[in-house]
This record gives sequence, structure tokens and C-alpha cells, in this order.
Amino acid sequence: MIILMFFIVSTVALFFMKAILWTLFQWGAKIAIPVALILSSIYIWGFFLAKSKGRLDISKTAIAWIWSIGFIELLFLGGLYHLTPQFFPSVIGNFFFE
Repeated sequence: MIILMFFIVSTVALFFMKAILWTLFQWGAKIAIPVALILSSIYIWGFFLAKSKGRLDISKTAIAWIWSIGFIELLFLGGLYHLTPQFFPSVIGNFFFE
């Protein structure tokens, strides 16, 4: 169950990042920043929603770790793309830019 939730959270985070990049390229930073804030709040709201549900067989600490790792994943990929684009994995680049 933990692995499944981790993959779901990672996939959602990656698609949110793709949506932010697409918005940035289509309409610029004036629109992309509010979109990033909205999607970030949805991501954080999802954490609190998952944490509050008693039906999940996952501890609250595990849920916090899953969301933290998803956020670190976004920071890592964003930093890798902006600071050292030559090391950005081409498979992930194809996902974001095609």
C-alpha cells in the first residue's frame, strides 16, 4: 500500500510540474506563478486529506514521508533542469517537453 501511494503521489507531482511548465511556456510567468501556487495548495491539501482519512492502513508518519519525498523529487528535478540541464535525464525531459 505504501509503494502504491508513493507512485500515485509521485505521478501527481510530476504532472503538476508538467502543467506548470506548460503554462509557463504558453502564457509566461504571470500566469504560471498562480498556477504553481494553486497546484501546490492542492498537493498540500491532498496530504492533509490522506492524513485525516482513518481508512488508510498507512501511518501518518509514512504519509508525511511519502509527500516529503514527492516534494523533494520536484525540487531535485527542477534544480537539475535549471542548474545543470546537461545532466537532466532525457526520458524525463521527453515526458515534460513533448
